[in-house]
Amino acid sequence: MKFKTLLLASALCFSNAAFAQVIEKPASKDLSISVYNNDLALVRDIRSVDFKQGLNTVAFEGVASSIKPASVMIQGERIRVLEQNYDFALLTPSNILEKSIGQTVKTVRVNPATGKREFDQAKLISYQQGNPVLLFDYGVEPNFDGQVVIEKLPEDLSQKPTLAAKISSLQSEAKDITLAYLTNGISWKTNYVAGIKDDKTLDLTGWVSITNNSGVAYENAKVQLIAGVVNQVPEYQAVSRGVMKAMAYNDSFSMANESIAFDAVEQESFSAYQLYTLPNRTSIQNKQTKQMTLIEQTDVKYEKEGRLHSRLYLNGDHSSSFKKAHPEMYYILKNEQESNLGIPLPQGTVRFYENDSKGNLQFIGENNIKQTAKGEKLELRLGEMFDVFVGGKSKDARKVSEKIVSTLNGRCPRYKVTKAYDCEVTFHNGGDKESVVVFEQYLNTPNTKFLNESMEGAFSQENPSLYEWRIELKADEEKTLTFTAEVTQEEQRCN
Repeated sequence: MKFKTLLLASALCFSNAAFAQVIEKPASKDLSISVYNNDLALVRDIRSVDFKQGLNTVAFEGVASSIKPASVMIQGERIRVLEQNYDFALLTPSNILEKSIGQTVKTVRVNPATGKREFDQAKLISYQQGNPVLLFDYGVEPNFDGQVVIEKLPEDLSQKPTLAAKISSLQSEAKDITLAYLTNGISWKTNYVAGIKDDKTLDLTGWVSITNNSGVAYENAKVQLIAGVVNQVPEYQAVSRGVMKAMAYNDSFSMANESIAFDAVEQESFSAYQLYTLPNRTSIQNKQTKQMTLIEQTDVKYEKEGRLHSRLYLNGDHSSSFKKAHPEMYYILKNEQESNLGIPLPQGTVRFYENDSKGNLQFIGENNIKQTAKGEKLELRLGEMFDVFVGGKSKDARKVSEKIVSTLNGRCPRYKVTKAYDCEVTFHNGGDKESVVVFEQYLNTPNTKFLNESMEGAFSQENPSLYEWRIELKADEEKTLTFTAEVTQEEQRCN
């Protein structure tokens, strides 16, 4: 911008004249907020208003600048809401100049020769893209390079995002009313820390992070968190100039941390969601992420295994092979009381840590989880097993049987053909701890039989297109799996 806006000290006093039509600006008496996962929150704000009998204009200062206007509800006894307005522009330099177009203003320039300030006055005839256009006695200045001084504030500007409502009251009385509305710009997510204690148990801590970009602070608020994604209808609405300025003029960011014991968090099933009520009131500033402890579970049982999807191709007539494939490492947790868990887990990121032989904490991997209900199983991939590697090969297919199953006008008969693949897979554990590897063979056709297995396998319960072997390897041990896969498929051949 090529100018600086200077407000006189007398003009900084925000007089009642700026809201001449407003008879009440009630302060918040009790504030609660329900925060959803998907950039949405429901704000419930109780304010005490001294109503006069008849029509009252009430200004609710400090509402979220990301408010969804169509969601506003004002509730109270013996009142009727006649009108709601959201077009209060904020008290910003740009808004002040835009609202002052047509007025006479003072100007200040610094004389480059003397260094002294020189005062003058001009009529503000336009203001666009940060440039005021001024009409002086000597002519028009389209690119004024000095300072503009506004002596009187426009009357329809507000210091805070404001909702104004015309409310009819049956009688003169002071009473509490509830302002409720939905706002975007605030959401929460969960980050979990899993500390490995030994080969079978870990400690699990869940931190909730609430991020507030809604344009307003929530002071001393009761906070509830709703786990689950609620459906929202897309809205196409004009955003008032005041809202846009509020979002643009606050670009600071901070983070706060609080610790709340898990046994104090109230948890309940609500509709199709999970509801968490934090036990203590808290304040969430605008442009702030606040972290609080949500869950703490000790001695949670887990299993660790490697998983390798076979690279052997059981189709066609040719052999296939692979070398030095490292299994993916999975940590498996059952969300049940028998495993010292058994609580609804909100979606989030789980980060795993483990101490090395010298007691130094090390990061070993992370993964995301979806909403996980009681009774569900978590299977989290963290990386690859460095010390375990696998190689395998299958021989060329040999035909076991063949017969015609159908013909087309005596030509292009269809055959049912069974082919056998002799396979060998070697597993090597070069580490100093026992490891488990689940070897998965994909089936091109359900008509597949596994014969002559040196280790017994089974079809996967989760995926019937997979056949699995569970290989247990001691430290520095090598094992070889051999099997024959008989695959039956139909083929068409034309003479």
